[in-house]
Amino acid sequence: MEPVQNKSIWNASGMAGVVFGFIVFLISLIGSYITIHSEPTGNLLSGTILASVIGCLIGVFGGVFGVKMYIREYGPEMKIGQGAVIGLVAGLIMGAISQFLSLLWPLFDSAFIENLQAAMIANIELSDQLPEAQKEDMIDATYTQMQNYYSAGSIIQGFLISFVTYGLLNLFSGLIAAKFMGKTPQEEL
Repeated sequence: MEPVQNKSIWNASGMAGVVFGFIVFLISLIGSYITIHSEPTGNLLSGTILASVIGCLIGVFGGVFGVKMYIREYGPEMKIGQGAVIGLVAGLIMGAISQFLSLLWPLFDSAFIENLQAAMIANIELSDQLPEAQKEDMIDATYTQMQNYYSAGSIIQGFLISFVTYGLLNLFSGLIAAKFMGKTPQEEL
């Protein structure tokens, strides 16, 4: 009789979360610098928004990567629910890593927040797609958001949004990956 192997999801989820958390942070950072160094055009689709969309699209593969790592370590036999849990944990770790690095980056580039704020406000001011009252509201909201970057409320909100977004996206991607990459365990008689 073979000894029962304790199959832990932590290695696979942790690796996927760290790798994709770093990737999502880099995409976000590149998008922010594109916004900072671009001439304001008035187009509301800035590098920051585009990077957020691309980051979510790439970040969804964290659950798939986690399931692949789990299968590489333990073999293809896994329940679909295990894939969902691997994806969820990878997404939570991914959200924590990307948010932590986002909070850490302005310590390396002290003018980052001010430059990003100025670029975003300049872009809103030039927009002809919005009525003046809505422009003012967006400018005020952007200014307030950037001024409160390190407030407890903003930090908690950022972590919660990351946890929910990446957690749910990767829960589903892990579930789908387990369905297509895994093999249902055979019941022993």
